[in-house]
Amino acid sequence: METTNLPVDISKLTPEQRTALFEQMKQQEKREKEAIKAERERYKDIVNETVTSLFPILVELSNRIQEVKQFVFGELETVKIMKGELFGVKQNQQSDTFTTKDGNTSIKLGYRVTDNYDDTVSSGIEKVKNYMSRLNDAVKSEKVNRLLDLLLRTDKKGNLKPSRVLELQQFANEEQDEELLDGVKIIQNSWKPSRSCNFIEVRFKDNNGFEHSLPLSISAFGLDSESDNELKKPTPEEIEEFDKQYIHQGAH
Repeated sequence: METTNLPVDISKLTPEQRTALFEQMKQQEKREKEAIKAERERYKDIVNETVTSLFPILVELSNRIQEVKQFVFGELETVKIMKGELFGVKQNQQSDTFTTKDGNTSIKLGYRVTDNYDDTVSSGIEKVKNYMSRLNDAVKSEKVNRLLDLLLRTDKKGNLKPSRVLELQQFANEEQDEELLDGVKIIQNSWKPSRSCNFIEVRFKDNNGFEHSLPLSISAFGLDSESDNELKKPTPEEIEEFDKQYIHQGAH
């Protein structure tokens, strides 16, 4: 017959037995804490070894991306100049797109713009607010709501969007209020855009004619083993030849 181990009835133990049992419990708790501590240290060692081994691979990838990016911009610089001369395209435009004859592949390159404003923007906004305070109650609600909508819709940095400033300008032109017009002008003149980064975007059509974007950012890749884009993976020989011919020797 199977017996069941019941909990110890402390009331039936002698003082010596209770002391021994308490000491046994303390030792058991100590061993458990030490085991947890050892496992956590082991985890930290694994993290340290893994990160240390992966870092050089990611550095190599980062350098590779930079080299290819410089190569692509260099290769298309001459083409960009020809485009400007033949088609009258401004050389200071933000982006250029180059497409194959069959329309299956295109490369777009250019730069992003970050919207920045100098400190005078606050003076312009204050003038707009002064105009809002002067409106009488009969027209105040509608116009104030419209202006607040334009002023409060900012980007992640809290800056006014240029498109909103243009709408402010249209509103000011309609109102023909001197203080409002001056405030909007101050806001416009305080706009100091700056280049944030150069980019490359590639689009291509697959065998079924469906268009795709070529993922060029590490975050754009999934973790699936197969690619849906049917891209041809370059062989080690092709990669080596590319390195020799263009990057390491500096074709341009």
